[in-house]
Amino acid sequence: MNSDKGSSSSATHTKSCYRDICILIVDFDPICLRVASGMLRMLTYEVLTAHRAMEALEMIRDKDLGIDMVLIELHMPDMSGFDLLNEIKRISDMLVLGGWHP
Repeated sequence: MNSDKGSSSSATHTKSCYRDICILIVDFDPICLRVASGMLRMLTYEVLTAHRAMEALEMIRDKDLGIDMVLIELHMPDMSGFDLLNEIKRISDMLVLGGWHP
């Protein structure tokens, strides 16, 4: 589990706009995780990251983390993004967005 909540960077024009919204990004590609989390932190979102689907599910089950939304890569080595989406829908009612990059 990679909790980067404390290292949020804020942009001047969006100062403190989204500080209460926590987004979990799930992607096995560390570069994609770094870019996506950096962009969201610039907008002052709180961001958590997971490299594997099973790691993400553990984090989602931990209600203390306060995750509001999940961004998932659809093609991951341990579970397809669609299977992860179905599992998240089974255990939670949070917003989930999926994507794929070639």
